[in-house]
Amino acid sequence: MIIYVFQAFLWLAYGALHSILADNGVKQFFERKMGPGYRYYRLTYNFLAFVFLAGIVVYQFTLPLHSLWAFDWRIHAGGSVLKYGGLLIVLIAISGYNFKEFSGLSFSPRNAGAGSGTLKTDGLLRYVRHPIYTGTILFIWGLFLSDSLVRTLVMAAGITFYTLVGIYFEERKLVAEFGESYREYRRRVPMLLPKLW
Repeated sequence: MIIYVFQAFLWLAYGALHSILADNGVKQFFERKMGPGYRYYRLTYNFLAFVFLAGIVVYQFTLPLHSLWAFDWRIHAGGSVLKYGGLLIVLIAISGYNFKEFSGLSFSPRNAGAGSGTLKTDGLLRYVRHPIYTGTILFIWGLFLSDSLVRTLVMAAGITFYTLVGIYFEERKLVAEFGESYREYRRRVPMLLPKLW
């Protein structure tokens, strides 16, 4: 049992670190401290996020294969639909962004003043405010249904919890950056699940 508590702690710590380093106040602190080197902040942030994520995944693969139910092809098929559907949503959502800027390979100065910038609401953003998170949640729960392992359940629960908390802080940043434009968009477009009517 303790191994799963530690696994959950790792996922939640990863999520907390991810949110802290993405916070505008933290970024402003590093901008002051790093000076011109701040242009590499996002690239460093993404690199560290990848390294820590890889470490957690490697640790997770060392955990026992405790299954919660015997293999059932119907559950496995449903999990595969969620898994690959979620992955497709993530890929489509990411394709709507400038990869170089998103990854930190190119630098554009931060401007978090209210009403600054242009709010992106096209593509999948017309249906949900956070399509990357929608796809990620579908993917991880699809993984769990596909393998029925306790370690995958802990991962799915931890990532889902962090995602919901992370969205709260991310939306505060978006309101600070886009002001009333984002508030109106938030009233009109659901967070994770599209309206079916």
